[in-house]
Parts: sequence; structure tokens; C-alpha cells
Amino acid sequence: MTDLIWKLLKADKAGLAGAFAALFAASALLTACGLILQSGLAAGVPAERYAAADVVVSGPDSVRVTIGGESETEPLTEPTTLPSTLLERVATVPGVRAAVPDRGFPVDLVIGDGSPAATGHGWSTAPLAPFTLAAGHAPGPGEVVIDASAGLRPGDRVTVVAGTAPAAAYRVAGVVRGELRRPLVLFPDEEATRLYGGPAALDAIGVLARPGIDPEELAGRLKETLGDSVTVATGEARGRAEFGDVRKARSDLQELAASLIGSVVVIAGLVLTGALSLTAHRRRRQIALLRAVGASSRHVTRMIAAETAAVALLAGLSGGLPGVLLAALLLDALRLVGLAPADFEISVGPVPMVAAVAVCLLLSQAAAWVVGRRVLRPLPAQALTEVSVEPSRLPAVRLASGVLLLTTGVAGASAPLWWSSVFAVALAAGGGLIMIIALSVLGPPIVRLGTRMLAGRLRRRYGAAGHLAVANSLAHSRRLAATVSPMVLAIGFALLQIGLPATTAAAARRDLEEGTLATHTLTGGEWGLPPGVRADAARLPGVRAVTPIVRTRVHAAIRLLDSPEVLDYQAQAVDPAGLAGTVDLGVEAGSAAGLRPGTVAVSRAAAGTLSAKVGSTLTLYLGDGTPYRPQVVAIYRRGSGFGDLTLPRAVVPASRDDAVLVRADPSADLGALVRAHPGLVVGDGAAMRAAQEEGEAAAMLGGLLPLLLVFGYLAVSVANALTLAVTERTREFALLRLAGGSRGQVMRMLRAESVLTVLLAVGIGTAAPLLPLTMIAYGLTGLPLPTVQPVTYLAVVGATSALGVLSVLVPARIALRTRPVQALSGRG
Repeated sequence: MTDLIWKLLKADKAGLAGAFAALFAASALLTACGLILQSGLAAGVPAERYAAADVVVSGPDSVRVTIGGESETEPLTEPTTLPSTLLERVATVPGVRAAVPDRGFPVDLVIGDGSPAATGHGWSTAPLAPFTLAAGHAPGPGEVVIDASAGLRPGDRVTVVAGTAPAAAYRVAGVVRGELRRPLVLFPDEEATRLYGGPAALDAIGVLARPGIDPEELAGRLKETLGDSVTVATGEARGRAEFGDVRKARSDLQELAASLIGSVVVIAGLVLTGALSLTAHRRRRQIALLRAVGASSRHVTRMIAAETAAVALLAGLSGGLPGVLLAALLLDALRLVGLAPADFEISVGPVPMVAAVAVCLLLSQAAAWVVGRRVLRPLPAQALTEVSVEPSRLPAVRLASGVLLLTTGVAGASAPLWWSSVFAVALAAGGGLIMIIALSVLGPPIVRLGTRMLAGRLRRRYGAAGHLAVANSLAHSRRLAATVSPMVLAIGFALLQIGLPATTAAAARRDLEEGTLATHTLTGGEWGLPPGVRADAARLPGVRAVTPIVRTRVHAAIRLLDSPEVLDYQAQAVDPAGLAGTVDLGVEAGSAAGLRPGTVAVSRAAAGTLSAKVGSTLTLYLGDGTPYRPQVVAIYRRGSGFGDLTLPRAVVPASRDDAVLVRADPSADLGALVRAHPGLVVGDGAAMRAAQEEGEAAAMLGGLLPLLLVFGYLAVSVANALTLAVTERTREFALLRLAGGSRGQVMRMLRAESVLTVLLAVGIGTAAPLLPLTMIAYGLTGLPLPTVQPVTYLAVVGATSALGVLSVLVPARIALRTRPVQALSGRG
């Protein structure tokens, strides 16, 4: 058997190359996704201020929800705190030499015309870095120690806006040196506690071990003493407790990679099955003869499985290194658009590579089983007949499967029409993918129908070559469907993934345009608005309404199929006092005027997902994991633009506002605010929309970047399928030329066929995602049609079509160089 397999593989190098290309690309893509996931699970950025700490104790990094005895965990992306009473317990753990409390707060340094963002901490935390004074001395009352990047020297005076306190002048007592991601300001401990604003809370506790004590052993003792309510970190994991932006990037990378891996596995399975089907179609005469001379179904199945496993193993191993390069390029791109910090490090290890090889082997065996069943379905004598003549009808099982898949896809795609929920969007997107798969299963009758519809135009345009192209396509509809399906998958998947965020972004822009009543938007630097802006703006003559806004994430817990499910929502926290004068949420039930601590307003989409109505109580967790069980006081329709949840400002622990909306008369002098608050930026009412659009653009671009890799993989599959289909027809081309046809006439026929292939692929690929995107647009946003930029659509269709045409004409031109007699004898 092994000798036979080896001889057959050598005899069909083109088929081997096609399967190898599909598996090689799948391995590289899966490796890249796995490395992005591993990077999201790793530290990301090495610790700086905790570099000398043996162990760091911080607040919980996830929230656990238990319903009906089952639990679900959701990572937290916003900073959490510890009760200061834990400090004494940590200090008494055996092996602890010192337990250093750390409280951090936002700081804006007013230097010249700028206000660079910094972080403030107490001087006692300096040994955790460790920081040593390059000049000066420890800070006393009214003094600070600052790092050298600020360009200040001991004795200089600097204005500092720290925490929620007003701007104050400090004397620079000393300067420390260190490679830091952000400038650092160290205050006397008493001053740091005051500026932090919560003496009963800590951000973290840095632990220094006694000599000879292993940090991992000490971490185990701390976990045993403190329980699961805290996070205990050593080594690289210390950076997680230190950097909030890294914490969010890690969560985003995990979500991105996890969702992408699922899509890649499904698409790779479809592509591989198609590639193996084409390879089996090329070798149908061999397989039929083997069965006719006595080979059993088991022998043929084992042969196909063994061949595929050998190719999968080689291709999977070969794709590891390109996968590492792809992951590095993808992470660079995510850094460029701001979805990962500039110094976020990739984590390279063998696990993703080994997993990619294993997945390729499993996919190859599953695809080999499916293809084997197709090949072995007819009897040996019937199989030999089918080598020359394609059966006119699809097998009943395949036809029934395709109809069932199409019905399921249409039902899923229609979900947003009758269910306003995030699950409806997921069902619609999944339904769109199922419809694409169904159209591939039902490909032969569909392309046959499409060919008949286009036959007249092709015959008129290409004459005799057009007649021949139509006849070929109708006689070999399965072969045509096998070449059209990868193009349909590429176009349909790309449009589905691009159209969904574009449609929701268009709805968000419309909501902001219609719902923003404010005439001005006040924004600040990296840490938000300086303290006191809200109150000063409200006192200005001519100002009618002022609304502070904090953007945050809220986790909602629900019961789904008797299991807990935790959903992530973008939310805004506002002061309800002036909300009606600056924002129109489009309230459909209840009243936003009743918003106060212990209540919440929800969007129509969130209400559908959470089964909420006015008066019901929700189970929510704030961004730092704080439980919050509010009563719903209003349901509004403009959730796409203003967030799915609207909370009272008082319940969100953020120390500064992200923005302040102001509705003022033209006579109001808002320039006075800029003079009083360094770093303040006054924009018009559209500034909020511009900021929203900028954030949406970055998020969309970050989501589309990995999809470019998937589209690239689909492009490889398109080229692979079309090239295999053309090279299989070498004998056909030779017969045409021996019958009197010239090379030019054969190429003209192939141009007609390539036009037909492209038109069918574009038509089917455009129609497949149209229903789910329309249902999402109409059901959730009220828009009559989905939003896809014409340039984007033309780019997707144009790239796929160009690749399809080149993949037909280039190998055909090469094949026609062989003399007809040599091609018929198999020596070309």
C-alpha cells in the first residue's frame, strides 16, 4: 500500500501541489492566530515600576458569574482595587520581607504650552522599581521627585494637575532615571494618598521576599492566605497589574484571535474539501480502475487518507515559520492602528505551531473521508462510465443537505427582523456563512442555471468560442461549480465581514447626528478632562446645559440555555441633570429623567438581549468588576451612537470625565475655560461625532486587518482551484487543437469561460451575504439597506475576479505550449 501511494503521488504532482498549498496556507494562518492568542495570554509588556518586586498582589483580573450551579468568567479590562486592610495580612505571610502599598492616579504636567500625561505614586514605592536618585533628595511637603524624561532639574517649579485635585505648584526635589513608558511623578506618601482620593483602597501591593525565598513559593503562600479574590503575579505577569492599556490589549487580542481561529478552521475545512475534490476528480480514472481490478472501498479510503495525512504533515510543519512572520506582521499592524501598545511584545512558542499541525491533520482526514464517500458512491462499472460523462443530477443526499443548509441559513439571516438582540446579529452572520456553504453544496444546478441565463450574451460576444464555452460549462457543471465555489466563498465572506461593522458604524453616525443637541464638546488629554471643568462650564453666562460623560465597559450576566452568559457592553455614565438639554437618546419607554444611582437606561438592542423592560432589574458588573443591580428606568433606540447602557455618573469609579457636552448660546465665552484649565480642548457639537468615528475607524481597521489574512488564504484557494481545473484539461485542449483549433481559438474559449466563471462568482457571492446584512440593517438600525462603500466592494470583487482570470489564462497558456501529441500521450 505504501509503495502504491508513493507511486500515485509522484504521478499526480499537480494534485499534490494543490492539496499542499491549501494545507500550507492553513497551517501558516492557524499558527499566526495561535501566536496572537498566546500573546494575549502572556504579559505583553515587561514590568517597570514592579521590576524589583518579587510578587505583586493586585485586584481580581476577571469577574465570575454563577447561575444555577454553573460559572462563567469574564476578563476585566479596567483597573481594580484592593482593600487597604489586606496590607497587614500580606506582611504577616512567612517569607515576606516588606509589603509596599501602591496607589496610582493620573497626573498632567503643565510644562510650557503642553500638558504631558504622567502617573503619580507615593515615594515609598520607589524600591519596587527600583528607582535611585540621579540628583536631589526624597520629596518633602510641597515637593515631588520626577523622572528625567520631563527635562526638569532639582529646584525647578512645576504645575501639576493630579487626580481630581485642582492644579497646584510643586518644587522638584529630585530626579530619578529609568526607561519608562510614561513620565512618573513621586509624591510624599501622605500627599499621594490624598490625591488618590480613596485611603481605604490600594491599586496593588508590591512584595519583597526575604533572602533565599523563591518568588513562586512565596506566591503560592500568598494565594493560600488571600484566596481567589485577588491576583498574585510573579515574573512577566507583574506587568499585567501595572499597565491598564496592556490589560485591555490582552483582552482584545484574546477575543480577536479566538473568533478568528473558529472562522479559519471552518473556511480551511471548506477549502481543503474543495481542493481534495478537485484532486480526486483528476484521479477518478485511476480510482475507478483500482476498484475495477479488485481494490475494496476500505483500500481506496485508506489510500486517500494516507496520502492526505502525508501531505498534511509536511505542509503543516512547513507552515510554522511563515505563520510566525504573519503573526509579527499582524501585531505590527495592530500596533499601528492603536489596538495594541507600541511596545506590546509577541509571545513565540511551540504550542501554536504544534496545534496548527494537529488541526491540519484532523481537517485533512475529515476532508478525505468526505471526498472518499463521494468517490466510492457509484459502483466500479458506473464509476468508469462517469469518468467520461458527468452525472446530470446531484445525489439525493447532497441535494437534501444543500436545501437544509440553505433553509437554515435563511432562517438565521432573518433573525434580526423579529428579534432585537446581539444574538440575532450573531445568528444573522452565522446564517450568511451557512448560506455561502449551502450555495457551494448546491453549486452544480446553480451554475448550470446561471450558465443558461448568460449563454446568449456569451455566444453573441465570443461567437464560436462562446458556443463551445457554454457547451463545456453545461456538460461539466460540477467542475465549473468546484472552481466558482472558492470565489463565492472569498467574495461572500469578505462582504459579510466588511458589511457588518460598516452598517453598525453608519447607524452610530446617524444616531449621533440626530441625537446630539450640544453645541460644544469639551475634551482633554490622555487622562480626560482636568478637574473642575464641569462646574466652571456650568457657571459661565449663556450656558444652558452641561453633561459630563465617561465611556466605560459594563458586563451583563444572563441565563442562556440554563447556563450563565456574560456579555460585554459599551456604556456611558452621565449626569442626568443636564442630559435632556445636550443629548436625545430617543427614549421609547420610561424616562431618562429618573436616572440615579441604582438605575440604568438600556438601548432597544440590549433590552432585547437581556429581556429587559422598564421596571425590571438587571445583573451588571462595572468595568472594575463591582456588582451593580440596577432597575431599568428607560429604553432608548439610539444605542449604536451613545452606547447600549447609560448609567448615572456617580456609580462609575473613574476619577475624571472623558468629555463634557455643553449647550450654550452664541454669546457664551468658552475660551475662558481654556485659559483656566491647561490642556482643555473646546470643539463644536460635531467633535463628539468625530471622536466616535475615529474610534470606530480604528476598531474597524483593527478587525479587518486579520481578515485580510483570511482573504489572502481564500485567494490562495481560488488560484489553487482554478489552476488545478485548467491543468486537468490538457488532453481536452490537445484534442481541440488536433481537430483544427488554433491556440488563439482555444484561448478565446477560455477567456469566455473565465468571464462566465467571474460573473457567476460575483453574482452568487454578492447575493449570499445580502440577506443577512439587510436584515441586520433593518432589524437593528432601521436602515433599509446595509452599508458597504462602493470602493470597498469593487476592491473585493476586482481582486477576486482578477485572480480568477489570471489563474485560468496563465496556466492555460503554459499548457498550450505542449504539442498536442505529447499532451495526449502524457509526456508533456
